[in-house]
Amino acid sequence: MFNGITYHSIRISIILRKISGRFVFQQVARILAFLSYILLRQRRKILTENLRHIARGEARLVRETFVNFGLAYADFLAIPSMKSKEICRIAKVRGLSNLDRALSDGKGVVLLSAHLGNWELEACYITALEYKTVGIAESFGPGERFFNLYSRLRTETGMKIIRLEDKMSGIKALKALRRNEILMLLGDRDIMGNGVKVKFLGQGSSLPKGPALLSLKTGAPIVTAFFVRENGKYMAIIEPPIEFERCKILEKDIQNLTQLIAKRLERIILTYPTQWYVFQMNWKEQANNYKNRYCN
Repeated sequence: MFNGITYHSIRISIILRKISGRFVFQQVARILAFLSYILLRQRRKILTENLRHIARGEARLVRETFVNFGLAYADFLAIPSMKSKEICRIAKVRGLSNLDRALSDGKGVVLLSAHLGNWELEACYITALEYKTVGIAESFGPGERFFNLYSRLRTETGMKIIRLEDKMSGIKALKALRRNEILMLLGDRDIMGNGVKVKFLGQGSSLPKGPALLSLKTGAPIVTAFFVRENGKYMAIIEPPIEFERCKILEKDIQNLTQLIAKRLERIILTYPTQWYVFQMNWKEQANNYKNRYCN
């Protein structure tokens, strides 16, 4: 029942955004985010623990994180209300030449981001700039209705979506890179549970191996990119491709490259701690899993 209410609330919100405009919709989002901070005790507890690891963990920072997430989500729901030209104007971009340089080799690009800032709008923004993009999205977690709804929003500007649980997802991702397209991935959660051991945010953790594996198999460079709020406005930050020397042992290369990815993600998370929206992190469980898998 709760999922049904949430689903229809999102659909209604998309319609209301078209009617109300951005300013009014964002004020409503602020209010709802503050109410969520008060009511969602478990989510609040997780964010407090996140911030304890990456910042000071003050209540003010937890509230700020809830509000930032509400504003980011409101702008994601606004995508059907905007034309591609409007989306292109919503942010300033820094480092676009890094993306062009990475694509110039003709091997595609693994564009890696995190659950930080407005990663959903980032994907639509890059696509609106007339780059050919492909995203991989989880369907099992949110459920089929939500997956279909979010896919319609994500593909609004032309991005293609591959279902993570699709048995052919890996092959489809490889084909996209061979077409010299941009494969957009998130690298800060090991959703499938078969990730790589790394040091991340001060402790042993597990991050997905897919980005490193795809890069090593195809030669596609990994470019880290983030879509963050600075002084109330969006900034698209596109960093230089990760430079990496292979040791010719695939598993070792995957681990070493994933560790470099972890350092990139860690740096941006520490810079924007109240824009990192991971509500599922369990630090104690992560540490225990890391110890059981890699230290025994």
